[in-house]
Amino acid sequence: MQIQPYNSNSMPYNKQSMPAGSTPNVTNPASSSATTVTLSDEAKELTRVDPIPQPNTPEIGNIKAGVEQYANIQAAKMKSQVASDMTSIAMGTSDGISAPTAYYLSHNDSAREATVAQMANQQQVSTMQAYVDASESINEWA
Repeated sequence: MQIQPYNSNSMPYNKQSMPAGSTPNVTNPASSSATTVTLSDEAKELTRVDPIPQPNTPEIGNIKAGVEQYANIQAAKMKSQVASDMTSIAMGTSDGISAPTAYYLSHNDSAREATVAQMANQQQVSTMQAYVDASESINEWA
Protein backbone atom coordinates (compact mmCIF):
# COMPACT_ATOMS: atom_id res chain seq x y z
CA MET A 1 0.00 0.00 0.00
CA GLN A 2 1.39 3.36 -0.93
CA ILE A 3 0.33 6.69 0.50
CA GLN A 4 -0.98 8.89 -2.25
CA PRO A 5 -1.05 12.68 -2.07
CA TYR A 6 -4.44 14.26 -1.50
CA ASN A 7 -6.15 15.32 -4.69
CA SER A 8 -8.94 17.81 -4.04
CA ASN A 9 -10.61 16.96 -7.39
CA SER A 10 -11.08 13.30 -6.59
CA MET A 11 -14.19 12.07 -4.85
CA PRO A 12 -13.48 10.48 -1.46
CA TYR A 13 -16.26 7.93 -1.95
CA ASN A 14 -17.42 6.74 -5.32
CA LYS A 15 -20.58 4.70 -4.98
CA GLN A 16 -21.21 2.54 -7.98
CA SER A 17 -24.80 2.10 -8.94
CA MET A 18 -26.07 -1.39 -8.31
CA PRO A 19 -29.24 -2.97 -9.62
CA ALA A 20 -32.05 -3.19 -7.09
CA GLY A 21 -32.07 -6.37 -5.02
CA SER A 22 -28.43 -7.26 -5.64
CA THR A 23 -25.82 -7.51 -2.89
CA PRO A 24 -22.33 -6.08 -3.13
CA ASN A 25 -19.49 -8.48 -3.79
CA VAL A 26 -17.25 -8.45 -0.71
CA THR A 27 -14.10 -10.49 -0.50
CA ASN A 28 -12.50 -11.21 2.82
CA PRO A 29 -8.78 -11.87 3.07
CA ALA A 30 -7.92 -15.46 3.92
CA SER A 31 -5.88 -14.38 6.93
CA SER A 32 -4.63 -11.13 8.36
CA SER A 33 -1.04 -12.36 8.41
CA ALA A 34 -0.98 -12.58 4.61
CA THR A 35 -1.45 -8.78 4.25
CA THR A 36 1.71 -6.93 3.21
CA VAL A 37 2.18 -3.18 3.52
CA THR A 38 4.91 -1.30 1.67
CA LEU A 39 5.80 2.20 2.78
CA SER A 40 7.06 4.82 0.38
CA ASP A 41 10.19 6.85 1.02
CA GLU A 42 8.03 9.88 1.94
CA ALA A 43 6.13 7.83 4.53
CA LYS A 44 9.41 6.58 5.99
CA GLU A 45 10.61 10.20 6.25
CA LEU A 46 7.50 11.13 8.22
CA THR A 47 8.42 8.59 10.90
CA ARG A 48 11.80 10.29 11.36
CA VAL A 49 10.29 13.72 12.10
CA ASP A 50 10.48 14.77 15.73
CA PRO A 51 7.11 14.97 17.42
CA ILE A 52 5.67 18.39 18.17
CA PRO A 53 6.56 19.30 21.76
CA GLN A 54 3.53 19.65 23.98
CA PRO A 55 3.36 22.59 26.42
CA ASN A 56 4.05 21.74 30.02
CA THR A 57 1.25 22.44 32.43
CA PRO A 58 2.42 24.32 35.51
CA GLU A 59 1.98 22.72 38.88
CA ILE A 60 -0.81 24.07 41.06
CA GLY A 61 1.61 24.50 43.97
CA ASN A 62 3.76 26.91 41.96
CA ILE A 63 0.72 28.92 40.86
CA LYS A 64 -0.63 29.10 44.43
CA ALA A 65 2.75 30.28 45.76
CA GLY A 66 2.93 32.98 43.08
CA VAL A 67 -0.59 34.21 43.84
CA GLU A 68 0.13 34.31 47.58
CA GLN A 69 3.36 36.24 46.98
CA TYR A 70 1.52 38.74 44.75
CA ALA A 71 -1.20 39.19 47.39
CA ASN A 72 1.41 39.80 50.09
CA ILE A 73 3.19 42.38 47.95
CA GLN A 74 -0.08 44.22 47.22
CA ALA A 75 -1.03 44.17 50.92
CA ALA A 76 2.38 45.64 51.85
CA LYS A 77 1.98 48.37 49.21
CA MET A 78 -1.45 49.31 50.55
CA LYS A 79 -0.22 49.39 54.16
CA SER A 80 2.63 51.63 53.08
CA GLN A 81 0.19 53.95 51.28
CA VAL A 82 -2.06 54.13 54.35
CA ALA A 83 0.92 54.93 56.58
CA SER A 84 2.09 57.62 54.16
CA ASP A 85 -1.38 59.21 53.99
CA MET A 86 -1.79 59.15 57.77
CA THR A 87 1.64 60.80 58.20
CA SER A 88 0.68 63.50 55.71
CA ILE A 89 -2.57 64.12 57.60
CA ALA A 90 -0.72 64.35 60.94
CA MET A 91 1.84 66.79 59.48
CA GLY A 92 -0.83 68.91 57.86
CA THR A 93 0.54 68.45 54.35
CA SER A 94 -2.26 66.23 53.08
CA ASP A 95 -3.75 67.02 49.70
CA GLY A 96 -6.13 64.08 49.97
CA ILE A 97 -6.19 60.41 50.74
CA SER A 98 -5.86 57.32 48.60
CA ALA A 99 -8.44 54.57 48.17
CA PRO A 100 -6.69 52.17 50.60
CA THR A 101 -6.63 54.91 53.25
CA ALA A 102 -10.31 55.66 52.72
CA TYR A 103 -11.10 51.95 53.09
CA TYR A 104 -8.97 51.74 56.23
CA LEU A 105 -10.65 54.78 57.78
CA SER A 106 -14.13 53.56 56.88
CA HIS A 107 -13.54 50.32 58.79
CA ASN A 108 -11.57 51.67 61.77
CA ASP A 109 -13.56 54.00 64.03
CA SER A 110 -10.69 55.10 66.30
CA ALA A 111 -8.43 55.95 63.34
CA ARG A 112 -11.27 57.86 61.69
CA GLU A 113 -11.92 59.88 64.87
CA ALA A 114 -8.21 60.71 65.25
CA THR A 115 -8.00 61.74 61.60
CA VAL A 116 -11.05 63.98 61.81
CA ALA A 117 -9.74 65.58 65.03
CA GLN A 118 -6.31 66.20 63.46
CA MET A 119 -7.86 67.72 60.33
CA ALA A 120 -10.05 69.95 62.52
CA ASN A 121 -6.96 71.12 64.41
CA GLN A 122 -5.17 71.83 61.14
CA GLN A 123 -8.20 73.81 59.95
CA GLN A 124 -8.18 75.90 63.16
CA VAL A 125 -4.43 76.57 62.82
CA SER A 126 -4.94 77.61 59.19
CA THR A 127 -7.80 79.94 60.16
CA MET A 128 -5.76 81.54 62.97
CA GLN A 129 -2.80 82.04 60.62
CA ALA A 130 -5.07 83.76 58.09
CA TYR A 131 -6.37 86.04 60.90
CA VAL A 132 -2.81 86.92 62.01
CA ASP A 133 -1.77 87.74 58.44
CA ALA A 134 -4.83 89.92 57.89
CA SER A 135 -4.49 91.75 61.24
CA GLU A 136 -0.78 92.52 60.66
CA SER A 137 -1.60 94.47 57.54
CA ILE A 138 -4.34 96.40 59.42
CA ASN A 139 -1.96 97.25 62.29
CA GLU A 140 0.60 98.61 59.83
CA TRP A 141 -1.93 101.20 58.58
CA ALA A 142 -2.80 102.34 62.01
